[in-house]
Amino acid sequence: MTESDRPDNAVAVVGLALRVPGASDPGTFWANILAGRVSLPAAREDRVNPADGPLIAGQIDRYEHFDAELFGMTHAQAATTDPQHRVLTELTWEALEDAGLDTEREDGRVGVFVGCGPDDYLHHHVLRNDRVVRSQGPEQILFGNSRDYLATALSYRLGLTGPSMTVQTACSTSLVAVHQAVRSLLTYECDIAVAGGVTVFPVERPEYRWSEGGIYAPDGRCRAFTRGSGGTVPSGGAGVVVLRRSADLPDRGRAARAHIVGSAVNNDGADRMAMSAPSPRGQAEVIREALEVAGLAAEDIGYVEAHGTGTVLGDQVELAALAEVYGAATPGCAIGAVKPNVGHTDSAAGVVGLIKTVLALQHDTLPPVPAQPGDGPDAELGAARFFVPRQARPWSGTVPSGAAVSSFGLGGTNAHVILAPGAAGPATDGPRAAGEPEAADGPRVAVLTAATPQALRDRARDLAGWLDGPGADTGLGDVLGTLWHGRRHLAHRAAIALPAEPGQAHAALRKGLREVAEGADVPPAGTEPTVAVLLPGQGVRLSAADAPADRDPAFAADLTRLQDAVLRAGGPDLRDFTTWDGDDPRLLDTAVVQPLLFTLGLAHLWWLERRGVRPDTLLGHSIGELTAAAYAGVFDVEDAAAAVVRRGALMGEAPPGAMLAVPIEEAAARVIVAGLPADLCGVNGPDDVVLGGDPATVAEIERRCAERGLATTRLATSHAFHTRSMEEAAASFEEFLRTLRLSAPRTRVISNVSGAELTPEQATDPGYWAAQLRGTVRLADAVRTLLAGPCDVVVGVGGSRSLTNPVRRAARALATARPPRIVDMLGGSGQDVTLARHTALGRLWAVGCAVDLAPPHPDRPAPLPRYPFADTRHWIEAPGTPSDDMADAPPGVQEADAPAGDDRPAVPAAQPAPEVSDIAAVITEIWQEAFGGAPLTPEDNFFTLGGTSLQAAQLISVINDTLLLALVLGDLYEHSDLAAFIRRAEELAGERDDEELLRLLNEIEEAP
Repeated sequence: MTESDRPDNAVAVVGLALRVPGASDPGTFWANILAGRVSLPAAREDRVNPADGPLIAGQIDRYEHFDAELFGMTHAQAATTDPQHRVLTELTWEALEDAGLDTEREDGRVGVFVGCGPDDYLHHHVLRNDRVVRSQGPEQILFGNSRDYLATALSYRLGLTGPSMTVQTACSTSLVAVHQAVRSLLTYECDIAVAGGVTVFPVERPEYRWSEGGIYAPDGRCRAFTRGSGGTVPSGGAGVVVLRRSADLPDRGRAARAHIVGSAVNNDGADRMAMSAPSPRGQAEVIREALEVAGLAAEDIGYVEAHGTGTVLGDQVELAALAEVYGAATPGCAIGAVKPNVGHTDSAAGVVGLIKTVLALQHDTLPPVPAQPGDGPDAELGAARFFVPRQARPWSGTVPSGAAVSSFGLGGTNAHVILAPGAAGPATDGPRAAGEPEAADGPRVAVLTAATPQALRDRARDLAGWLDGPGADTGLGDVLGTLWHGRRHLAHRAAIALPAEPGQAHAALRKGLREVAEGADVPPAGTEPTVAVLLPGQGVRLSAADAPADRDPAFAADLTRLQDAVLRAGGPDLRDFTTWDGDDPRLLDTAVVQPLLFTLGLAHLWWLERRGVRPDTLLGHSIGELTAAAYAGVFDVEDAAAAVVRRGALMGEAPPGAMLAVPIEEAAARVIVAGLPADLCGVNGPDDVVLGGDPATVAEIERRCAERGLATTRLATSHAFHTRSMEEAAASFEEFLRTLRLSAPRTRVISNVSGAELTPEQATDPGYWAAQLRGTVRLADAVRTLLAGPCDVVVGVGGSRSLTNPVRRAARALATARPPRIVDMLGGSGQDVTLARHTALGRLWAVGCAVDLAPPHPDRPAPLPRYPFADTRHWIEAPGTPSDDMADAPPGVQEADAPAGDDRPAVPAAQPAPEVSDIAAVITEIWQEAFGGAPLTPEDNFFTLGGTSLQAAQLISVINDTLLLALVLGDLYEHSDLAAFIRRAEELAGERDDEELLRLLNEIEEAP
């Protein structure tokens, strides 16, 4: 079937994930299929008499383990939740990543159609543990265990808003779920659909017993379509596929693994010997209907993935139905079955067969049915065109390209799905073709996210290993695009900016990933972090690197606009600034440098805003404060340019002078300059001041400092700014500003004059700006104000760290509880400016800013390593189960578990109420049981821990019953910290008449 032949109602399989015996990912599963590997443990036993005790059924990995933090669950909730729900949740996450979809940012609704096996964990583990029942309550337990909530709980955990329904049709559950998902997509109920099923046995070594005439195999082997086959083998397993309408895919399906072109579901009704028996008529009808929906004929199908249980009756009936519909055609048609490899995965059987067939189509290979020791000849298949491949063989050119999958449920619900290949080209899990172009130019930033710091390190390590191995030839554009568009943006983040040259970019990515993998814990990103931007004043070294207009057309346009405004105001021509040498004398000319700083600073503020970062606070040094005021709306652009030009010209006309940085506190500095015509120009820190005056005076200051052993630094300025030499300039500047319209700032600006927030009165007073020109720059006070207010990240504009370093020092000196993350936007000396800007953007994104780093969407998602789920065991042991193997478990992982033989009652018998001194211990223990995890602290908050209204009601009930109190929900809501709640309980206990309460309890107990 060609691309043009595909019907308009085709649905693409764009993502998949599975866990079956012997494989926890599609790649390993496919390798096992190609090798004809049987992954059933009982198949390796050498047993003569099948009645000699139980046989071992198939089991999957991680059935006891779960990443509770990733999915927002407490440890106790995770331990209480059926492992089938948990496995399905993790597989859905993997399948969505495989599809390259972040459903939080993807347009459209995502539907969920899933089913599961029996709720054995609920009945044999959870409900038989009184402590768990007491701490969690019936509603919470049902949410995590009932089939009614399988789909809806999955939608809740992942934030999926389309139709969400549990499907239960026994063995055909998951393929019926796929059919339902297809129908929902084609009727536009949803735009993306998740479909699948899961069966998990809640024991490490599940067993089954063979009986004469039963459906189970006597030797632990499923020998579908083989003469002498004795039955099937029960097995745990799970699979999930992600579906989209094929017409919605770019380039008509480049990202599709395969296409579903038809499907049908029916029931056998009463046309069979018993409810448990299959019907050849019912099966034939569902196959025929699916073909009709696809608009295909029997000769279009070259492979059928059969239900293939290995039971004599089941295989005979299925082969008869296949022969009735497909048998008359002439081209060859392979018959396959996955159950000989992994067993009968019950509710997951259909989707596991579907995934096998999708992989076969994708790799253009007819998969073998394993030949096993003890096999008889192939069964009579019912049609000359049918054959059972025992070795992998090429598909194209040997049989038709269409494929079909059957799944028939005990109870009579039948499902059949017709598949067509995806678009021609390399398989999704193969490398980019040699010479294929990379993604378009743009910010080249690799982003990683995870739910915990350890998962972030693991993710970096896994990706680095993949790049050195199977992903070595994958296009970098596909890698970056998949990391950004195809992965959910979680709280713990890392960003690695890459140079433009491909070889250097690959090397930088590997190096950055290793650094993340070996790095310390990364704090979580904020939801809406507050951003402060620092703008430099005169004295910083400027170069062409500060204006990378040649690589950013929008930035170039902003810079041109501002340079033109400066020219119109009578200022210098800055348009050729990028050609100036570092020692160009214009870079020491105040009348040039101040307009230059203004244009660069304001252009960078606009650049940040275009990238999604709008400052909440601005702190500019000297001329930088005017730039901040222009951005904040105190001046419009034209007036700001005029003000800056006039300010620079007036200050440049002042008498020559010099400025000296001295590492000393303010009071000591005043002692040093006593009797000299010098001024305190700036206070940058507790022991960092700038002094200024005429050249002779500054030379004397240098001498006096040398006598005291103080090392001083002359600043690269031609004047003594912010000294008495500027008084005439300040007066003229005030007079000029009275001709302009000044407005209150729309963005918070911190004043150089006061070190506090700039008030509307100050901002609109020309006298303030005159004082700002003449007076001391109180940077240290301004930094303290900055750190005292909300400030999550500080961005320094300019290649110098003259402003960000004082913030670093102040944050250390003040021992700030949550110091802001500091980002120097233009990096350091000699660093590529584009790389530095991208590094800054990446760091801003990593702290939670809504930065637009978006690279182009990849042509197809790169097959990156899976999310590294936490390997934490969340399990409630069944009574009588040995639990010695948990002795080394991390503390708090299984606090919801009761020790073997625990007979502690759910509600204590009537007894005197605990003393007030015991209340704290009792409440802490009850909270600990309710939430699990690490030991709680007095500061832990009920809601921050993940508490819900249902959990609150249960907690209050248990505490009241235990402590004989009359707490109400409002007490918990108003005192939600553990310590505050304990104090409230102690208050109520202190008001209680214990003697009267004990008398009433005794009366109740003595009543007949």
